[in-house]
Amino acid sequence: MIVIPAIDVRGGRCVRLRQGDYARETVYGTEPMRVARDFVAAGARRMHIVDLDAARGRPDASTEMAVRRAVGAACEDGCAVQVGGGVRTPQDTGRWLAEGAAFVVLGSLAVRDPELTRQICQTYEGKVLLALDVRDGDARISGWTEPGGAMEDVLRSWRGRPSAGVVFTGTDRDGMLDGPDLDGLDRCRAMYEGDVYVSGGITTSEDVDACAAHGAAGVVIGRALYEGNLDLGELLREFPVPVS
Repeated sequence: MIVIPAIDVRGGRCVRLRQGDYARETVYGTEPMRVARDFVAAGARRMHIVDLDAARGRPDASTEMAVRRAVGAACEDGCAVQVGGGVRTPQDTGRWLAEGAAFVVLGSLAVRDPELTRQICQTYEGKVLLALDVRDGDARISGWTEPGGAMEDVLRSWRGRPSAGVVFTGTDRDGMLDGPDLDGLDRCRAMYEGDVYVSGGITTSEDVDACAAHGAAGVVIGRALYEGNLDLGELLREFPVPVS
């Protein structure tokens, strides 16, 4: 299992939201690029970076530049980056891959347009992750501000897509430090044949162990690292990245 630190960027700064609520924001750094380098220095070999402004359809030039710099810094230091937020076209996908990202995360687009998603997955086979952001059994889109249909229906629409995996987030747990949605993870894995990465609420080493025991391919961790609940270096020693 892979431990993946997360950087969410809004207004050019590194932030975390509680349950995806843009009105409940905590700023953890004014330079996402520096945060990315700190994660790499701790041993990270994979990173999750999201443009929160673009995710809800309000792109911000300072945020995009900060994301680009963070992606570039991580890539320069040998870290594979998965980048998301506002990726809505094949051109967006190709642009981020050209910027050096190892994977591009499709969120709202993947829910709204499964056919275009299939085409993008085929064009960039092995480079596309599908984001399944769930609250009360329903997918959420547009920066988690709108409903996107039942979780099971979304997963059915993704069958046969040559994606690199699904990033499952229990949005009611995200940023709350009260544990991951293991039931949701199990339901997602039961319907999706590929790798499932879990995000949201992971706070303790026991949470990480539980995700591994439930078959997660990786865990995406944000606030618990910034608040000091978890030590990235220790986690990476416990769950080292396999040497290919």
